[in-house]
Amino acid sequence: MESKKEIRIETSNILSDFKNHLQIENNKRILFSGPFGTGKSTFLNEFSEIESEDYFYLKIFPVNYSVSSNEDVFELIKFDLLFQLMGRYYEEIQLEKEDFTLLLKSQMFIMERMNFMPLLYAILGFSEKIGTPIVDFIKALESTVGDFKKFNDEIKIDEEYDIHAFLKSIENKKGNLYEMDTISELIFDLIGRVRKVNQKSAVLIIDDLDRLDPEHIFRLFNIFSAHYIEINGNNKFGFDKVVFVCDIENIRKIFHHRYGIDVDFSGYIDKFYSISPFDFDNRNYIKAKIEELLYNIQFHSSLNYYKFDNHEGFFNCVKAVTQSLIDSRELNLRMILDCPSLSVPDFHFGNRQNPGATPILVLFYFFKNFYGSFEILHLKFKTLSEMLASETFRSDHRYRYVTKDEYDSNFLMSFCLTFLLPDDLSNKKSEEINTYYSVNYDCTFHYASDRYSNVKNLQKITKGKEVIGLLEVCELNPYLILYDVFNICKKRGLLK
Repeated sequence: MESKKEIRIETSNILSDFKNHLQIENNKRILFSGPFGTGKSTFLNEFSEIESEDYFYLKIFPVNYSVSSNEDVFELIKFDLLFQLMGRYYEEIQLEKEDFTLLLKSQMFIMERMNFMPLLYAILGFSEKIGTPIVDFIKALESTVGDFKKFNDEIKIDEEYDIHAFLKSIENKKGNLYEMDTISELIFDLIGRVRKVNQKSAVLIIDDLDRLDPEHIFRLFNIFSAHYIEINGNNKFGFDKVVFVCDIENIRKIFHHRYGIDVDFSGYIDKFYSISPFDFDNRNYIKAKIEELLYNIQFHSSLNYYKFDNHEGFFNCVKAVTQSLIDSRELNLRMILDCPSLSVPDFHFGNRQNPGATPILVLFYFFKNFYGSFEILHLKFKTLSEMLASETFRSDHRYRYVTKDEYDSNFLMSFCLTFLLPDDLSNKKSEEINTYYSVNYDCTFHYASDRYSNVKNLQKITKGKEVIGLLEVCELNPYLILYDVFNICKKRGLLK
């Protein structure tokens, strides 16, 4: 089986837009918003590499701090920031002998210079509480210190600091919003040293914020949005910019679930960004690569007939529905990239052929692969049918391939028509134009049977019952039809 190739999504315009947003005067708190799975972290990694002339970046992922205590999360953040500063910028900060102990410094080396897991993970592995005895620390380091002595000579640490007190304070201290202890001040000082040497602004990126426990989310918002005029006049730790990475709509849902639907979310969230949220919207860039992305999805050998380079009509339907799901934010880049190989169960139903010989069923199984279950796909199709009926929803294909293409063939509706007709008409093979009046939709379908399959080639739809000489061509919401046919197939046990 061929392996999937890496596909690069062009984001140059978004990179430029975010750079401009970041550079706005007094824009110190940035809410970087985008739905889960859209590639926010990948984008910010790329941005921090490209835009490194004016900024240096520290990144934290609080979701990795699997601790129960609200206060412990903030203490672990301080660990994380120290590790990054000491491991990445040891030359710039010009450590003084009283800054850190040999033991603490060795851990900075292990994380950043030898690519081992941060000390905080080792700590958590020993105990549910982070106040682990010093002997366990040493055991965690024994097999990895390696060439630490050389690294230690580079940073010229010649006196020990009392790390026991720091570790004990982590266990006993309960943090508060305005906390600024010795370690916090040290972080502030080290950031200042890096800023001075590199002549760059300091940016803190807090990623995956909306994947935290609600208490942690709102507390971190408060901590990093508060100002400390009496101490240093800057944001927490002296960062010039703090970027909160999340989905603001997800945060809204969490907020209302926690505090009630009547509590004003806008009044609360507004204080956590300086100007306005930055909407990370890469949908147009994903759609520009949609054909390449779809062709990257593999098919089981039994479905070779439906491979996109073999069946243009099937591909056009998949492409159009995929675009609409992207436009409606019901499908994201990660789902497409992680889509497994397509297969359809081998079973028979009634006097019909194997489901693999029925395009609409293959299409349902194709989209089920994006979401993992037909139950979720049911909700997505329902949302899509409702959104397409709304004047506010637009999709770039503008019904192309969903209703008609240049050959006047209504692919999606033709695929669906097999299950909208009664069995006696659906099984009838006739290349002549036939009609069927649907009470449900108050329209007449004009169609011909395909000689080689059970597909009905829809020619047109007319309003009401057919009246000779008074045919008024009409259009139906194709995603309403898709949703209805999905439910029909589900009831018949065809979606397993």
